[in-house]
Order: sequence, then structure tokens, then C-alpha cells
Amino acid sequence: MLNFRIAKPEDKEYFVEDYLKRYGGDIELANKHAKVCIEVHRSIILHNDDDIIGSVTWAIREGIKLGLVVIFQMSIGKAENRGKGYGGMLVKHCIRDIETFFGFKGYNLRRIFIGINEGNLAARNIYKKSGFKIIAELKDHIIKNEKELIYAKDYF
Repeated sequence: MLNFRIAKPEDKEYFVEDYLKRYGGDIELANKHAKVCIEVHRSIILHNDDDIIGSVTWAIREGIKLGLVVIFQMSIGKAENRGKGYGGMLVKHCIRDIETFFGFKGYNLRRIFIGINEGNLAARNIYKKSGFKIIAELKDHIIKNEKELIYAKDYF
């Protein structure tokens, strides 16, 4: 059965392995990434019993009063879990978590944003279906000769 939960210290290995697979072999940076995802920002885990299917991490930008949130990582780790709708489920749950968090804290949420490579059509479609719109294009931002598209979901 599929369930969502907030990441906990026991998930460190998952975040380290995911980082190493996506960004390279620097174990020190992978450990720092895991620490940030678990202890500093808010990461949501989609799992089936003991198997982690994927995660999404969001962070408040420039203090909670401004109402800005960035989704800075989403991952469906195993190839066999891709294309099954899990990414959309994670984004939907993430948005609900952000909205609930801001409501509980008594602050207005203004904007959720994320950068997505122009070639990542699956992610682009997930965010578009979730109400995000392109607000900027950054050429050569992360990958030379490619665009990073900044998507936002506005609440103002």
C-alpha cells in the first residue's frame, strides 16, 4: 500500500544514494544533501511498506513572511517506478503539505516555484497539470546550450 510521510533520520542512506546517482561521487556533499533534506528543509517520502519509491523536498525562501517556497528536488529513484503517476502524486501531496504548513503557521503562501530542464518533459507535464506556469527561462543556467524553465504556482 502506498503511503506518504515526512523524511526521518533513517532515510539518510536513500538521500545519499539518490544524490550520488544523480550528481556524482562526492560522498561529503551527498551526506550534506541528505542532512539538509532531512533536518533543515521538508522532504516528503512516498513509500510502499519499507521500499522508498520517491521523494520531494521543499524549502521556504527569504523567510516565511514573504510566502515564497522552492521545490528543490524531486526524485523517483528506480526506473521501474517511473511512468506510473508517482511523480504527480508526490507533487500533489507536496503542494497540500506546503499549503497546510503555511496555514498552520498563520502566513500567506504567495508562490511555489521550481526550475526544470526544458528536456524533462515528464516533470514539466506534472507541474503544468498541478497549476504551475512558466515564468522565466534561463539559458545555459545548469547545462550549457539548454534552458532551465522556472515554473511557478501563484496564490496572489
